[in-house]
Amino acid sequence: MKVASLWSGGKDSSLACYKAMENKLDVVVLANFIWEKPSVAHALNIVRLQAEAIQKPSLEIHVKEPYFDEYHKAIIKLKQDYGIEAVVTGDITIVDSFHGNWVTNVCKGTGVEVINPIWGFERSKVLEELTSKGFKPMFTCVKEPWFTPDWLGRTLDNKAVEDLKELHEKNGVDLCGEMGEYHTMVLDAPFFEKKIKVAKFTTEKRNDAFFLNPTEVSLEPK
Repeated sequence: MKVASLWSGGKDSSLACYKAMENKLDVVVLANFIWEKPSVAHALNIVRLQAEAIQKPSLEIHVKEPYFDEYHKAIIKLKQDYGIEAVVTGDITIVDSFHGNWVTNVCKGTGVEVINPIWGFERSKVLEELTSKGFKPMFTCVKEPWFTPDWLGRTLDNKAVEDLKELHEKNGVDLCGEMGEYHTMVLDAPFFEKKIKVAKFTTEKRNDAFFLNPTEVSLEPK
């Protein structure tokens, strides 16, 4: 089955793509939806290197309001241009009642299925899969009051998982950041042919969020 992997470059979309490949799905394209104001948590210079590392074509799909219609049209175009039969998402659960299961809703009437490889996983199970299988997510956005800015640039490794569990007990942070408490970008994974190095970055604060801005990035042999 030909599929498009909905790609932010973060831990969840990366793990979902990996599991899709494990299940013998043919990932023919990475689809990165970009709103009018691109996500500062998911730097495009890293996203582009990820596509090179995975050796898959990557599409930057710019959307604007009305978002539902724009997504719906984009899914149809993916089907027409790449022959996809399904899209793969890194969704774990329904985040809120307003958005519901967004991807399922925008795909209705397109003839494109939705595959959610990590849907319903316990948060700790997601983190265990990431750390045990060699994923290297880097924290690129953290928010108050759950986090301090020194988390920026850290790798989501076993030590970070333990620290996340402590924060969960202390202040209720979702272990996978499902309420937007934090975001990551994956610098290496089992299906990457090369790894990404972030040699330099700057940081900034916007309202209650701290962001990492990668200013010098490159691909390196594994």
